Amino acid sequence: MPSRIKLLFSAIVITYLSINSLANEGPEVINEGAIRLAPFVVFAGYPTLIDGLTGKQYKGPDPVVRGFNATFKDLLVGFHEKLLRYEIQHMNLRTEAGDVMEAELKALTESFGIKNFKADRSQWLKRERSILHRLNTKPFFRIDALVVWDLDRLNEMLPEMPKGKYAKNIRYNEETKTWERRVLTKWNVNYYHVNYDTGRGSDVRVIKEDGLNLDTNKGFHSIFRGLTEQVPPGAFQDVQISYPMFYTRKKPTEEQIKYLQETYVSNLFHIYDPFTWVARRNNRFRGGFPNELRERLEMKRFRVGDRDWFNKVFVNFLNDIAQIKALGVNEIYEIQAIQRWQNSKSVLGEGLDLLNWRKGENRKGEDADRNAKIWINFDNPGGARFIALDAYMRYADRFLDAVRTRVLNSKSGFSGKELFKDAIEEVSGVPFEKYYPAARKAQIQRLESYRPKG
Repeated sequence: MPSRIKLLFSAIVITYLSINSLANEGPEVINEGAIRLAPFVVFAGYPTLIDGLTGKQYKGPDPVVRGFNATFKDLLVGFHEKLLRYEIQHMNLRTEAGDVMEAELKALTESFGIKNFKADRSQWLKRERSILHRLNTKPFFRIDALVVWDLDRLNEMLPEMPKGKYAKNIRYNEETKTWERRVLTKWNVNYYHVNYDTGRGSDVRVIKEDGLNLDTNKGFHSIFRGLTEQVPPGAFQDVQISYPMFYTRKKPTEEQIKYLQETYVSNLFHIYDPFTWVARRNNRFRGGFPNELRERLEMKRFRVGDRDWFNKVFVNFLNDIAQIKALGVNEIYEIQAIQRWQNSKSVLGEGLDLLNWRKGENRKGEDADRNAKIWINFDNPGGARFIALDAYMRYADRFLDAVRTRVLNSKSGFSGKELFKDAIEEVSGVPFEKYYPAARKAQIQRLESYRPKG
């Protein structure tokens, strides 16, 4: 189990007593972003215990089942509280960083003769706030049934497979000789969207489907389009699922209960994330304001020959400086590592598992490529970004001043590539042909240091 999930599990266990006290005292408001646990405590409830083999209510006395079920609701409520607190703190952090970045970019752009830079605050975190409001007033997630599977009886049945509506979410893996379990979720959003430019409206329906192998924490994520900024909190439909568990009489009771609790929390970390409507948890609200910068730069229209190359490199250059001022240089490399090696639009959790366990299931997707190589070429805007970043990290405002002086003093047309090369030569004191390979090597090494291990 990753260390971040172990810490989350420990934090949730610590909050048991306070959560139970809150539930007993009635509706309360926790004074951090107006977090309200009371609606969720009622909404979560205790799931119905179902015997997977019969499809009927489980009434057995097994201590593993009873022990895990006794903490099932508390773990879910505890996770819900931690999710709310984390998202509020994360959004506040990104908002504060956004304020710093906006101020930095306004000063930077004005120093280059680009007027009226402003982040579009009217749409700032609007979808996220709508999701947070819904999460706080009427949670998305409801586990209606805890489906209990007797592992000893399942093994006795082999090679026969169980039947019934709950059996679709377990299988016997012939390769590993183990039983596996999964959860499939379907998130629906329905609302009416109005185009402010035309005044016309249309119905919007968006479906997000997730699936997770509950023991490997690998799964899939599928969404065919994003949400518009107008999505209201009431548009999100409830997500109802059943959660399967295995128990056996051949292992110690406490060992099984602890394993079920820890995997349940790690599962929730991946499947109970409504903010994936917008972006993944690890790169949510990050990246600065490149779009707003690009719009202002295109309005300025410097007389540059290689306009496409220059615009992309210049936008990244200013945006990177603002990110460094607000959050430090590691922010840039972390985002690059996430985008290059960790995230795939198809992946949920710790790797891709399409979970095509049953006839007719034919999901497709691509895993993140953790072996992808790093290519830095100055002729490519993406590569030139890191050469410019290297120069800024070494020479800071001296390099920024050298770039600015050349841009402002260009009375006629200029080459963006040559401008940056000349600025690097001025501050470094060496020809670009000598500086470039050294900077390229240094940046590749730095990026490699952020590559996920294992």
